[in-house]
Amino acid sequence: NIHNKHYSCFVLIHGYGSLIDETGKEYSLSPNSFCQLFPGNKYTILIEPSEPWYEFQLSMDKDIVHALASLNLLNIKKTVFEINVKPYLEQWFNDLLFQLESSNNQSDLTEVFFNAQKLLICLHNENSEIPDTDVNTIISGAKQILCLDYDKAISLEDVAASFNMSYENLRKLFKKMVGLSPIQYRLNAKFHYAERLLNEGNSVKSVASHVGYEDPCIFSRQFKKYMGRTPNSFKKNATAKKSSP
Repeated sequence: NIHNKHYSCFVLIHGYGSLIDETGKEYSLSPNSFCQLFPGNKYTILIEPSEPWYEFQLSMDKDIVHALASLNLLNIKKTVFEINVKPYLEQWFNDLLFQLESSNNQSDLTEVFFNAQKLLICLHNENSEIPDTDVNTIISGAKQILCLDYDKAISLEDVAASFNMSYENLRKLFKKMVGLSPIQYRLNAKFHYAERLLNEGNSVKSVASHVGYEDPCIFSRQFKKYMGRTPNSFKKNATAKKSSP
């Protein structure tokens, strides 16, 4: 029996069962089922004991969910629907869990929360009952992957493979739709993320590590080349703001 004060949802990865709402309506659950548990309502989940049960769950404040729904980014009219669990989503589940486990400050947690909201929107976009807009799905999914784990190297061939494409085909499509190549898009996102960390007062060495540079000097040179200013200039501005009355 479940009775939450917040919004909760899960993707069923493996297993079978059913969900019964407070009116007695029963929904069948199987792999790729997306299930929403709305605040204030009572639910019962029955699990088939002969199969292991694995789910990926997200919980969020109800006001945030209603705000996203008001922008037509979420479908909160249906309790259960099937989604297309594509490889990029499976990778995102793992990346988000790792990001949460390794977060050690408020800035990291804010990034986790932001990524969780983006993931929730993408899960709703993969509703298999809605005609698949392949191009928009591919571009949206690729953007999400390119904006994850800046401290790690990324294989653009693997990103393309997530959508059953060659990298060259993804590069051409991405450039046509976004105006930047996937590499340029990731660099743009990475250095603007670094700018935000510097403005929050983080050290250049710490920021370099956060975006995948072992050598702060190499990071500083590339940051200046891309952003037109040195990391220290952003750091000084942050320090001046903190010290001003």
